[in-house]
Amino acid sequence: MKLLDILRLSFGNLRRNMLRTVLTVSGVVVGIGAIVFLVSLGFGLQELAVSKVANLDALTLLTVNPSQKENTLLDQDSTDKFTKISGVKAVSPLLSYPATISNDNDSGDTIAYGVVPKHFALEDVGADYGSKTFSGENANEAIVSIATLKALKLTDPAKALGQSVDLKIVKISEGSKRQETKVTVKIVGINKETSTKYIYLPLNTVNKFDGKVTFNSVKVKAGTRDEMTEVRKAIESMGYPTTSVKDTVDQINQIFTVVKIVLGGFGFIALMVAAIGIFNTLTIALLERTHEIGIMKAIGGRNTDVAFVFTAEASMIGLFGGIIGVVAGWLIGFIINQLINFVATSVGGSASTLFSTPTWFAGSVVLFAFTVSTVAGIMPARRAARLDPLEALRYE
Repeated sequence: MKLLDILRLSFGNLRRNMLRTVLTVSGVVVGIGAIVFLVSLGFGLQELAVSKVANLDALTLLTVNPSQKENTLLDQDSTDKFTKISGVKAVSPLLSYPATISNDNDSGDTIAYGVVPKHFALEDVGADYGSKTFSGENANEAIVSIATLKALKLTDPAKALGQSVDLKIVKISEGSKRQETKVTVKIVGINKETSTKYIYLPLNTVNKFDGKVTFNSVKVKAGTRDEMTEVRKAIESMGYPTTSVKDTVDQINQIFTVVKIVLGGFGFIALMVAAIGIFNTLTIALLERTHEIGIMKAIGGRNTDVAFVFTAEASMIGLFGGIIGVVAGWLIGFIINQLINFVATSVGGSASTLFSTPTWFAGSVVLFAFTVSTVAGIMPARRAARLDPLEALRYE
């Protein structure tokens, strides 16, 4: 029997018992729909979490921290070595000291960060008002957070920009030796951060203390994510510990892999129930069509032809159920996402995507439903193929 004839006969058998077929397919739809809905929620939350942690540029950024080994300082010499590593595109050292900011009337505590101008592009931070960076590495300029300016009663960016403030930067070296340096800087940029006090200054403006200066950290940017792996190995081989946003992203991905497996497991249970329904449906069909099977064999039908007809029926149920289930699961997730975004935007929040269904996942789920249904139909198909044609013809 040709494949087209087997498919036509199988489809006709399913149409003859439309109600039973619809109910059996519905079981598969429920199982596949549950898998798609729940796992899509996992994918969506994973993408949302990763997007909040990092962008693509951040995944190529490495933070080098001071070494605990003796004679391995994180200083200018070490940053020069980092620059020469193959794959490194930019290096940005950072100094931080406690400081006091003041003007003619008020003063307050803050943290002074010394950075090079390109630091803001690497870290994707900077000013929301005014200049995004410094005019040069030796400029007496500052980018300040609103939280720091509160102490000076300069929370209005229009009034604060362009004003000069005094800074007293304090360094506590080994042996509790205290050093102070004072500098007057012009506010050229303001960040709208209202909870964290800080002020960014050019590195050379902060780096005016006696003795050898060691950096608090150094940002190293690689050209690509693949190059970052080699850059990281090279820096760590020098004795410096490193951290990266990629570490956090990897941890998030590991967590959500487990979450998606658990969520998919609930849908898998429903699909297994549907598989039992397919087995039951084909077993009943076998009993109802015993006489028909006897006629098929009497006119020349082979055992394999009979088995293929029953297997094809199970496969069709899985294929139709899988496709409809994927569409149903995606549609329910889409509708719920739209409702959540509508409520969020109505109260002043921002819209976000909570459900994500990758194309490869949708295709895999349909294939999975097809496979499960086919396997569920193998045993009834084998029973049908083994029927004796004489006994089948006598069956009423």
